[in-house]
Amino acid sequence: MPKSDINKRYGRFGWFFVLLCACIGLVNLYIPDQASSDIENRSLAQFPVINKDHILKGLTMKDMENWFSDQFIQRNEMIQFKYQIQKKTGIKKIENVYLTERGLIEAIEPANDTELDRNLNAMNAFYQENKLNTVFLLAPNAANIYQNLCPYDAEAIDQNKQMDLVFSSLDENIQVVDVRQMFKEHNHEKLYYKTDHHWTTLAAYYAYSLLPLEPVPLDQYDVMKVTEDFSGSLSHVVGSDDLKDSIEIYVPKKAVDYLMTNEALGVKSRTVYDDKALKTQDAYSVFLGGNYSMIKLEMDNDSSKHLLIFKDSYANSLIPFLIPHFRTITIIDPRYYYEDIRSVIKSDMITDIYYIYNSNTFVQDTSLADVIGQKEPS
Repeated sequence: MPKSDINKRYGRFGWFFVLLCACIGLVNLYIPDQASSDIENRSLAQFPVINKDHILKGLTMKDMENWFSDQFIQRNEMIQFKYQIQKKTGIKKIENVYLTERGLIEAIEPANDTELDRNLNAMNAFYQENKLNTVFLLAPNAANIYQNLCPYDAEAIDQNKQMDLVFSSLDENIQVVDVRQMFKEHNHEKLYYKTDHHWTTLAAYYAYSLLPLEPVPLDQYDVMKVTEDFSGSLSHVVGSDDLKDSIEIYVPKKAVDYLMTNEALGVKSRTVYDDKALKTQDAYSVFLGGNYSMIKLEMDNDSSKHLLIFKDSYANSLIPFLIPHFRTITIIDPRYYYEDIRSVIKSDMITDIYYIYNSNTFVQDTSLADVIGQKEPS
């Protein structure tokens, strides 16, 4: 074929592509913008406000690009189609998520060494300052327990080495709770969700059973399946909506009356479970209603112990198991807490301190030391 004919053909294809994009853009203008993406679990860019200041700052074109990308017609279907193609062509990792036989697994995160050292030093200093009964529970992530199901590059970061370093860096008076051996013994059970980075309620129970308490036997709970339609954070990362999880809550047969106060929202409740969350894209928020700066539990029991918890979201499904053991539980998420923690220790008569984290979050955390760090000199 003559070169001129080839150039004409490519030229016609180029004009066709430009025309197609223009038509799609016009269609997008007439279709109402979607506020959020269910698959990605995030808010979507809206049509930008166009004014003189935006034009002078060069923001309008960037905003238009973001809007066009987020509001592209059939976006969710295309994301799902892309995921299915990647899966069928043998791709084993999308962003930081492995595609495995048992579902989606979050990759091991590298440690932020500077912040990790700062947090560990702050924890040790905080213990020496308060000399309270202190327990540190660090949960492994699914890629650690199910390493044999992950592709070869999953071994690039050794989480066991990370966790061992953390444990060995703590003051000898801080009691370490290491659940790895128990989890490996039970790895044939559902310890982690298929679509989410969290552990399941069963895994949370096993972790609870290793705490320095007298755990309530597992057979003293009624297991209630509250949803079978959970698509977690990892499914949003890869764009999958074909995998679904169930969420279970464990209801004690001998219940303790209690009052939960969400100090951040000023809301009180007689339950730690939020059934409204089951109808949202973050169904794991059924536990405690999600993550907030401070939540307080007051129990009607004879305990003389008052617990303070520093935690990430892994703790949310474990905390209900702690209710029978303490008179009060004060729950702090350092990512959202900016008040004086020492006044809380005094006012809440704290006797025990628990740190409950998953390893991926803890080795990347940048907020714990800010909350528990040494007081400024007076």
